[in-house]
Amino acid sequence: MTANEPNNTPTPKKMGKTTLRRRKHVAEKRATAQRTKLDAQVQARAQQAAEKAAEAATSKPKGRHEQQRLQASRRAGTTIARAVDDYLQDHAGGNHSDKTLEWHRTALGLMRTYFEKERGISLVGEVDAPDISAWFASMRKTPTGRGRFRSERTIQTYARSVRAFCHWLVRREVLEHNPFDRVVFPKVGKSLIRTISLWELRPGRPRHGWRRRWPGMSSRRCGAIPSSAPSCPRSRPLLLLSHTVLEQYRPST
Repeated sequence: MTANEPNNTPTPKKMGKTTLRRRKHVAEKRATAQRTKLDAQVQARAQQAAEKAAEAATSKPKGRHEQQRLQASRRAGTTIARAVDDYLQDHAGGNHSDKTLEWHRTALGLMRTYFEKERGISLVGEVDAPDISAWFASMRKTPTGRGRFRSERTIQTYARSVRAFCHWLVRREVLEHNPFDRVVFPKVGKSLIRTISLWELRPGRPRHGWRRRWPGMSSRRCGAIPSSAPSCPRSRPLLLLSHTVLEQYRPST
């Protein structure tokens, strides 16, 4: 090497600065790449969570619609006869009395017969409030097999059975709405208390009819009242009252 040639060999001091600069640049690149990777992972996780939430939100209405569709098909296929049988079986399983079962069987049997013959209804989902009201009106006008018309109290008893049956259908989710809620419940008028005449209160009336005229009383035909005094404690004051009043009409000897 001559004295005029330039000296290009780096000194140890210059070499250290270059190495530090290079290492710092590499570290920055690595940190940037790491941050980019972490940001991508966070974004991917957020996207997956959003997709899962969307799937859960869309799956719930599908399940609800499917349940509604199954319930609608069940309501459409349930006949009145099948529902009545299930209702009676439910009462029998609840250990209800035979009288209660007979009451529901009679009332619901009459309702089913009327719906099938007069209204052309055989499915539970087809029953509406006007159909039930028409059945009540028909029972008032149509005599029984013995030729007698049903009393208001009998019709109200049948109405209670049908009302309980409709509530049971809603509770079992066979019906969504109760048709009996829009029906006017049959009312029963106040019963009149039968008045008893003084002659009917007379103890020991003969069983066979006979005529006798008491002073101040019209002649009339006697009914059949047993001669023994009643044993009910409530009837004793009434019996004593009848003795006191009739003593006024007893002929003097």
